[in-house]
Amino acid sequence: MIEYMYQLLERVGYTHPLHPAVTHVPVGLVIGGFIFSLGALLLRKQFLDRTAHHCIILALIALAPTIMLGFMDWQHYYAGAWLFPIKMKLFIAGMLLIFLLIAAVWGQKAENNGRRIITIYGLCLISVIGLGYFGGELVYGKKERAAKMEDGLVSEGAVIFNKRCSFCHYADRAETKVGPGFKELFKRNNLPVSGSPVTAANIRKQLKTPFGSMPPFEDLSDNEITAMIYFLKTL
Repeated sequence: MIEYMYQLLERVGYTHPLHPAVTHVPVGLVIGGFIFSLGALLLRKQFLDRTAHHCIILALIALAPTIMLGFMDWQHYYAGAWLFPIKMKLFIAGMLLIFLLIAAVWGQKAENNGRRIITIYGLCLISVIGLGYFGGELVYGKKERAAKMEDGLVSEGAVIFNKRCSFCHYADRAETKVGPGFKELFKRNNLPVSGSPVTAANIRKQLKTPFGSMPPFEDLSDNEITAMIYFLKTL
């Protein structure tokens, strides 16, 4: 289901991750809540406290779709790999949820206004800064991690190929065995037999709903197919 959504977005020209675009909503609201709360403390304006509380409520609402899209990007772009920045983002996101819930409850009571409420707003702010930092680590510090993850996927794909595909296909030559050989598959213009362009999406489709006499591999998970594609790219 997740892969289908990304394939659909690619067809309409959207090829970017979904999560970063929506993170601005809860992050901006948390920053706004902290600034309004600080203004209320310094200027002693009660209406600024109410505005800060509204920001926190909206941030809490926006957090759910932001986390959901982050999970989808994690599965699609990182194959669900438990990278350290991912673990930290999940932990901090959980803490942010707790802080936002506390802030939402405390903000309803006038006696909590002042230094007590701004402290919890400050913890929310620190949390979103931490999420931004580790999000940046995923984007700008990902080259070495991507290489390690790719090596792992290639190895996994090789194991799957040997178990499920090597009976009918060569990996080291282009000649036909039972089905066509896959050497230098990604250097060709078209897939053998079906004639479709050589793309990851078309290989994924071929494995799930194959063209011609090839049996379907409906039991392969999306992650296993991803690993297989990484392996085929090395041939």
